[in-house]
Amino acid sequence: MPAINLKEIEDGMPGITPTVGKQLYEACMCCLHRSEHEQRVIFNTHKEIQEEVEAYWVDEFTEQVDRTWQDQECCTEEGAICVSALMVKNTTEYTIIERSRKGTGFDYWLGKEDGIPFQKSARLEVSGIFKGDSNTIKQRYQKKVKQTKPSDDTGLKAYISIVEFSQPFLIFAQKD
Repeated sequence: MPAINLKEIEDGMPGITPTVGKQLYEACMCCLHRSEHEQRVIFNTHKEIQEEVEAYWVDEFTEQVDRTWQDQECCTEEGAICVSALMVKNTTEYTIIERSRKGTGFDYWLGKEDGIPFQKSARLEVSGIFKGDSNTIKQRYQKKVKQTKPSDDTGLKAYISIVEFSQPFLIFAQKD
């Protein structure tokens, strides 16, 4: 079972500064805390990876963090980016190298850390669900697969990541 240290995102990636990484970590930790998970959680998974992924973190939830992340939709999306970015880094040959522009149909460009610097080699689309059932998760996955179609002409792989925090559940899959 792969294990990801969520705090690792604070180191940043070529396309995520350490400052933004800290923000993503805080949002993710907040979602997990609000879902009453205690510093370690097993994400049940679907599709191409192992049956489970372990995630662990340091719970630094405070009243100030709570006040900062009152917009649960924003908190959930940022938290999902944290999990997804680390899944890319820990289970593929890629890392996040750049945020994509609006209208591309995906969120991030992926590249190989040991390859040509900043060469766009794949795409990543991320979605977060704070609390949802299996139908919601499956529907969101199908929606995100369709959303990436406008950029299919790049010929690059597309990864779809859906993170649900309450159950918790993770779909991290290469688009067929």
